Amino acid sequence: MHRTLVTLVALLLTACGTNGATTTTTGPTTTTVGPTTTTTSPPATTTSPATTTGPAQGGRTIVLPVVDQLSSRWLRAFVIPYGESPETLGTSLGGDGEGILIGPDYGARAPDGSWWILDGAKRRLAHFSAGGQYLGQVEVPAELLASGGYFQYQLPRVLDDGTVLANSANLSGSTLVLRLRGDELDTVAIPGEWIPRYDDGEVVYAFSFEDELLAVDAVAGTAEVTEWFTTRAGERFRLTIEPGRITVELPDVPIEVVIPVEAPPEVGGTVFVSAEVASTVDGTLHLFLLGFADADDSVQLGGYLTIGPNGVQTAVEPIRNPFTEADPGSPSRLGVRPGSNEVSLMFIDDDGVRVYYRSR
Repeated sequence: MHRTLVTLVALLLTACGTNGATTTTTGPTTTTVGPTTTTTSPPATTTSPATTTGPAQGGRTIVLPVVDQLSSRWLRAFVIPYGESPETLGTSLGGDGEGILIGPDYGARAPDGSWWILDGAKRRLAHFSAGGQYLGQVEVPAELLASGGYFQYQLPRVLDDGTVLANSANLSGSTLVLRLRGDELDTVAIPGEWIPRYDDGEVVYAFSFEDELLAVDAVAGTAEVTEWFTTRAGERFRLTIEPGRITVELPDVPIEVVIPVEAPPEVGGTVFVSAEVASTVDGTLHLFLLGFADADDSVQLGGYLTIGPNGVQTAVEPIRNPFTEADPGSPSRLGVRPGSNEVSLMFIDDDGVRVYYRSR
């Protein structure tokens, strides 16, 4: 199967309605580890009531380019190679069980600018500085691994209070989340089977297997049905992606922006798009887009753009092809430094992990 199809299923953001709320809390399993630089305080989960979206306006048509080179606005911050030593990252055998080596399942940036990377091959959370220098690690003990040995965590994120999160499997009506809070590493089973898509620094937003949008408080261990995502500036939004179109609803403006998406003329056909979405404290939405056209699904399309808090849309910029033999396919490439307007991109390449920061 074309690799984009897998990513599309994993990333597609759709509108969800409110059907009720779940606030059941389950107790965590706790393991104490050595001190880290992360400190925490419990975030508050808040969900505003829905309002009618404002009038629709036509957005600028996106011609999603064929992936090639990353825009010069992205500056390479560092490369962490693979290897056996602690300051390098590990690889593990892929599905063929032979020559394909899969790299880490991405990482997320902390408020102090450092990075926590899910290094499954070495069964740890690896800690690196903003410039890629090795700072230490937190080993994940056997009791927090699947079957006592399998590192099952993915989709990393760091909240504004420094809490590091990663998701595990959906089991028996709940979803297991790995948490690092200060010097405490534990897991918590949060009600419902869901996959995280976005966070506003306090709340993790996830889609349930029943197509409901959930606001998840990973510290309290609760999940509630909601209608809207919230930016880091506190404004509500909803992003709906359909073949050939992206719709952004901003009910607090209020406005609805409808953005047509087209393939380059040499490719043609209807474009199917997936998106990674992040927001910065100024209220800007950042979109990392991947897609393909039905006329030729072997051609990888992709781009980056932003949508301002008033619906102002920037031109789409080219990106490089993110898919390498080492890439685990996790939708965790686009990120922000919590509490800031700093945006980053991470790529899991065949020779190491590359991180880019965006210049102004």
